[in-house]
Amino acid sequence: MALELVSYADLKNLLDLEDAEITDYPALNVINDTMIPAFEEHLGRKLNSESRTEVVWTNNSKKTMLMLPAIPITTMTSVTVSILGEDESLTENTHYYVTEYGIKLFTSVKNAKITIVYVGGISAVAEELNLNRAALYQISYEWQNKEWIGSESVTTEGGSVQRPELQLLKETKRMLQPSIHPLHTGYKT
Repeated sequence: MALELVSYADLKNLLDLEDAEITDYPALNVINDTMIPAFEEHLGRKLNSESRTEVVWTNNSKKTMLMLPAIPITTMTSVTVSILGEDESLTENTHYYVTEYGIKLFTSVKNAKITIVYVGGISAVAEELNLNRAALYQISYEWQNKEWIGSESVTTEGGSVQRPELQLLKETKRMLQPSIHPLHTGYKT
């Protein structure tokens, strides 16, 4: 089941909508469906809790810290290091430990392929993460401006208005700040 950032009931109340289902508003449904990918891009992490396989190539650099995009990690299924065709399965608390951002190997690895199978992400939106409120604001903003998506300016009988490029609101970004992946080095403001 996919993660629900904001309920239709909350959107319905804020936007004064009348129909019973979000699917009765195709544009709103599309906007709602784009929030998880938009938030994931900003946060540098995957939100939906599901089984994942990540492959990390160490190339010529020694690595001990391995960032995993779906946090928190709920289950570590396997960690396999492949060097020159030789595979070695690693054991938690013997070869590595789970951190808030991924895993930390007890010894550094170089020129290897590391395959990590795990379950990570969130299964329900916790109030302290502000994801619900951030999604409510962002979806409402995009819904109210759906007629002008991509417009640089809008001219009416009363004059013209310059419209900024559609992006996450400053307030949305502020609310998402505590949920950014600890090792995310992407755009944060």
